[in-house]
Amino acid sequence: MNQLDFSGLLGTLNKQNSSKDRAAIIQTTVASNTFTCEQVAQIIEQLSFSKDRLRVLKIIRPRISDLENTFQIIKAFTFAKDQRKASALLGQPEDVEIAFQSRLVDELSQDVDMPPAMELSAFSQLLDTLDNQTFPKEQLYLVELAAFRNTFTSAQAAQILEKFKFPRYQLKALKILNYRITDPQNHFLLLQAFTYSSYKKKVSALLSYSFSEKVDSIAPTEAKIATNPQHCDEIHYFTDAIFS
Repeated sequence: MNQLDFSGLLGTLNKQNSSKDRAAIIQTTVASNTFTCEQVAQIIEQLSFSKDRLRVLKIIRPRISDLENTFQIIKAFTFAKDQRKASALLGQPEDVEIAFQSRLVDELSQDVDMPPAMELSAFSQLLDTLDNQTFPKEQLYLVELAAFRNTFTSAQAAQILEKFKFPRYQLKALKILNYRITDPQNHFLLLQAFTYSSYKKKVSALLSYSFSEKVDSIAPTEAKIATNPQHCDEIHYFTDAIFS
């Protein structure tokens, strides 16, 4: 939706006295418009209660034009349980690591190129959102959201890691970001985000595990799982090795 029309929509929503009236206006508007995640967040913030925000999000979801920026919507929800519900509505997988592993097989075994790294303005908003979180687990959740539909340069990943105060959470964030980095030749930038030598050693080991080794280890197991579910334990054993 263009900015002029969107400003008019927000003005109209502000004049309504009830959530039902706002929802009716939104449902009518959705039929002939699309919205960015930032616009959706602004619409949702016009509503006072989480249940109304979730209801409106369900209405708008099919008309969102930039699902890679869903973290901008999640920040409009205060409580973790509501954030999880919103994530489910937006198609975020419950187990992001498993989703990354599946995508890894597709991109590497089938020689599929990664999409370009996250656009700078959206990335700046992601950093601001990370700054506004109180706890590192909340930051990690936002990193999961952003990484599921985006890729990052090594420099961007290093900036994300610097938003975490404790090295153990930096390392957890890197395990999420690891497979979504577009320029592995610049992995050395990631080491600079860590202060202690012991953690730098762990980071170096994590990053030095080559993509080809990952595919060679994952792909045969994926094929087994397709024909025999009993082999699920094998891929969990493998993923524990590279993500733990």
